[in-house]
Amino acid sequence: MAALLLVAADAPPAGFYVSNQMEIGAALELDSDGKFQYQLDYGAVSESAEGSWSSDGANVYLTATKMVGAYKSPNFTRQPLKIDGDRLLLSRYDTVIRFEREELPAPANKNKNLEK
Repeated sequence: MAALLLVAADAPPAGFYVSNQMEIGAALELDSDGKFQYQLDYGAVSESAEGSWSSDGANVYLTATKMVGAYKSPNFTRQPLKIDGDRLLLSRYDTVIRFEREELPAPANKNKNLEK
């Protein structure tokens, strides 16, 4: 039981992650219900995926149910992303893509007029 709690404590939280590396535009959203969405633009490669994710505390694993644009690289079938502190590291296309958690602003209240 203690080992299970330790794994859960080390796992990155569900959330929105981005890469701010030169020549790379990438985003990854890990939903709390175990689903993910992913987008990568790197050089001439543009790919996106969605599916499910899991974690063993050391890695996050992505399994795509839909993947578009993967160029000479396999689709995600339990694709590991190493947990490195607050970052997730994905080895793809001969580089390591570093995803860092980004806090999204709270959505604007579009019903302000109803509050009056």
